Amino acid sequence: MTQDKPQTTVRAVERTLNILFLISSASEPLSLSEISGSTGVDKATALRLLATLEVFRLVQRDEKNRTFAIGAGAWQLASSYQSELKTISEKHLRKLRDMTGESVSLVVSRGLDRVMLTAIEATHELRVVPKPNSVVPVYAGASGKVFMAFMSAPERARVIELTGLCPVNERSAMDQESFLASLEQVRRDGYAASVGDVTLGAVAVAAPVFGSRGEIVAVVSLRGPEARLTSDRVHQLSPLVVEAARNIADDVSGQGA
Repeated sequence: MTQDKPQTTVRAVERTLNILFLISSASEPLSLSEISGSTGVDKATALRLLATLEVFRLVQRDEKNRTFAIGAGAWQLASSYQSELKTISEKHLRKLRDMTGESVSLVVSRGLDRVMLTAIEATHELRVVPKPNSVVPVYAGASGKVFMAFMSAPERARVIELTGLCPVNERSAMDQESFLASLEQVRRDGYAASVGDVTLGAVAVAAPVFGSRGEIVAVVSLRGPEARLTSDRVHQLSPLVVEAARNIADDVSGQGA
């Protein structure tokens, strides 16, 4: 398989994509100086690459403020990708639901928020009912911890700076030092668990779905009532959640069986 991978990259394309990824991850429009400084591309070259991205509507320029933001063309690509991701994930989510009996979902990040892309309800009468397209802060709950643990350090710092990690409810309050320490544990374990951080009385277990470049693209989440999802039960189910996330990642990258 490795011999099929290109040994070199096209420098101009690499620089252009670095600029595009930088702008897409920013919480506000960026100036030419900020783009140049963050990517290491000189201003003249960066301006030419930005002009090309602008032609394809992947970025949009604010002439008044002299800044650049993500364009409609990029959102179109993201929507298409998420639609494919949703389709690919459904068989793995259904298998996870059938094996555990609990509600499962696929969550994606969107700026400072995370959005439930698709969900399958539990088979139990007493269940935590997921709501597709529901939006909560990107850092909140088990899924939020996974996103925060595996995003880049600059992106994580920006989320913390802009949100202050404001708690969703009285149970989810946590100081920044404790929160960052919990992310170290998530990286070691490969999954996160939370109790009542978003929905009081609910327990969640979440694991990352990685893209082909090793970036986190989504999170698989399993949720159920606190009365049923004890710490022992969470310990039993967490490997199944991790496996489902890995299987989705394999299918997304074309490596599935």
